[in-house]
Amino acid sequence: MPHGAQARRVGFPAIILVALTVATLSCSRRDSRPAGVPEAPGASRRASAGLDQGAGGAPPMEKYVSKQASFVVYKPEGWSVREESQDGVQGLRVSDPGASLEAALYFGSNPTAGDITALAGVFASVLARQHPDLRIGNVMVSPDRRRVMYDGVFTSAEKGKREIRCWVASGAGEFVVSSIEAPAGRLAQERQLLLTILANVRVFKGALATGAAVPTRMPMASHTLSDGSASFLMPVGWSCRELGKGSFAVNDSGGAFGFLVGSADMITPRLGVTFPGAIVSPYLAPSGAWEFLTSHFGLASDMRFESVVPRSDLASQFATVYTSGPVQVEEFVYTCTTRGGRCRGYTIGLSLGSRLDTNWNFRHLSVYAPAERFNGFLPSFAAMLESYRISDAWARRYVAQGLARLRQLQQQTSAIVARNAEEIHSMMQAAYDERQRSHEYIDYQFTNYIRDEQDWISSVEGGTVYDSDSWGTRNTTTGESWEGQPFNSVNFEGANPKYNEQMQAIDDRATFDRFRK
Repeated sequence: MPHGAQARRVGFPAIILVALTVATLSCSRRDSRPAGVPEAPGASRRASAGLDQGAGGAPPMEKYVSKQASFVVYKPEGWSVREESQDGVQGLRVSDPGASLEAALYFGSNPTAGDITALAGVFASVLARQHPDLRIGNVMVSPDRRRVMYDGVFTSAEKGKREIRCWVASGAGEFVVSSIEAPAGRLAQERQLLLTILANVRVFKGALATGAAVPTRMPMASHTLSDGSASFLMPVGWSCRELGKGSFAVNDSGGAFGFLVGSADMITPRLGVTFPGAIVSPYLAPSGAWEFLTSHFGLASDMRFESVVPRSDLASQFATVYTSGPVQVEEFVYTCTTRGGRCRGYTIGLSLGSRLDTNWNFRHLSVYAPAERFNGFLPSFAAMLESYRISDAWARRYVAQGLARLRQLQQQTSAIVARNAEEIHSMMQAAYDERQRSHEYIDYQFTNYIRDEQDWISSVEGGTVYDSDSWGTRNTTTGESWEGQPFNSVNFEGANPKYNEQMQAIDDRATFDRFRK
């Protein structure tokens, strides 16, 4: 399916632009068509007159009803119809016996929140990647920015030089893509016949559920933060705003959809001090922390949790390496009110407390969308979350620089607290000293957990570090690697692949301090 639903996972390669709804495709000439915008295919019923008569040199037409009873189309006798339905998008392609002439129509839920230029840009970039010689011209956009038309010329490996005309339209959360395609130099000659086919496509009621949340997997592109701290997939056409220290916000052009990774440091009321920029709050479970922080920064209000699932399994793993205080991990689904309206989101959050109950930290990975569109974007959100990776090189630099950063923060905080009573200064000092001793090790274990890695120490080789991941095991000194199931992080148990030795795992603080700092 060179231009059909098979490519829905990457954005309909050949169907770049969307036409009007099918009802519009068959409206009369009395529509208020904006000046300068060509009439959409089938805007006149002239082509549909006498279909079964073969008049005017047109071939005899026959009726075709889709197998799922989603639509009916009149097509020339002998022509084939290919139905396609994937990821909530339905469509058909009608082609002549030699597959040189094609008329196509697809419809589904708009993944760009109504931004037709973003929608066209997504599909155009995908088509350009499949056909590098693509040349687009005669682009027209209606004044209300709900309709677009364009012409294109490209080379198909199977069919040679091709011409295509496409139409785009978006409304009420849906899109419709229609196109006509022919060998170069023949599109004008075959235009009336191909438009006749499009003009006589009828979509049955219920085939396109208005406002329904249709699962949609948008075309993705890899992105790496400028400091090299993390990489992930993000939808083509979306932008990333970096917030420092591995935190970022990925959003669509309208800001209605997003993927966030971040952290926040709080001091507790028990400390009895505050300063500009300080966030004061008692230690909270992750769901409570998320509600507090989004309200504190004016990002959301009226948060209502649909589900909160404590992840004691993850918390217990963190607790084995984080010994400075309580650890809680939760994943939760919620709705809230933002500046853009009612929003629905999913977050996995981590709250790290302190034994002295003077300060704590919250970390999260979150995705959100308009409440009625959230379910339709689950495949895209899952792809983004699953693709998130912390850079090993950045993690090592972060560990090396962590002590200096913490000492600087300690000095700044001590200077502020020094203005208060001596006992408060001592308490603050103790809190940061404690955090200093464990922070590097926490980040190291957090990184390895996300990356599914484990480090091993070879005493035979004088403390050489071996790193095992989902692909295999690598000697970090020589670069030698062993791949395959016996050596991946799931199955590898520390047997040195070069020598008869059981290597030691870096899974406790003492070993980490000896070999990783």
